[in-house]
Amino acid sequence: MDDYVARVFDVDFIYLDLLFCAVWMLVLLRQKQTLALWFGLFGAVVVFLVDDVLWLRIQHTRFLDVPFNRDLFLAYFSFTYGMIEFSYVTVMFGAKSTRARLLWTLFLYGGWMATALISQNLSIDDRTIDIGRDMSNARIVQVAMVVCGYVLLLLLKYIWRPMKTLTLQRIIYLFAVGVIVHFGMEITLLASGIRPAKDYVDVLLFNSLLEFNMGIPILYVLWTAVTSKTEPTTAVRESSDVGTSPPSQR
Repeated sequence: MDDYVARVFDVDFIYLDLLFCAVWMLVLLRQKQTLALWFGLFGAVVVFLVDDVLWLRIQHTRFLDVPFNRDLFLAYFSFTYGMIEFSYVTVMFGAKSTRARLLWTLFLYGGWMATALISQNLSIDDRTIDIGRDMSNARIVQVAMVVCGYVLLLLLKYIWRPMKTLTLQRIIYLFAVGVIVHFGMEITLLASGIRPAKDYVDVLLFNSLLEFNMGIPILYVLWTAVTSKTEPTTAVRESSDVGTSPPSQR
């Protein structure tokens, strides 16, 4: 597997990506998904700190060639990724019906695919952005974080009351959400040619399985902590359904 994971796109992709992110946020507001919106904002900050501070400045594993300020680019890059992915999984944590889960997933995949494919056929701003990351020492860390995260969920089931009804079915569902959200981005990058196709099966497999599942357990703990205070019956309902949602989302 190639240890350097890259993507190459024109600046007009940024315009479309920001447009889709704005539409996504408006839909969250319209659907009264306020908690998901807050989690999205939280995610944007977390991703920026990891990308700009940890990977770029401390570990020097982030490489980018952009036609403007690097910090400004990473602020954009982190915001759209963090907002959409973190808010999506938050919605999935609380989605009651299969229909709701399917509609949000189709919205996510459709928006990302349209953004990528349209940008590849536009000539609004053809300045090129080349961004990549050295993953040579990252995979074992990712595997360890995923394993530790889900072990933490199992431990909390026995020592933390809001998590006591956590089931194996629910854990599998959480892992699947982590795979689905990142697979949506990866398959979009492949289909549009933004992600170089070399060794792409390995990149698609590892990134989809590991990237967002490093954070799913922690996000679920935070979501449970918040919802257990505002909605005491959350834990009880989870035991009878893989996914739950506020009444407004039924």
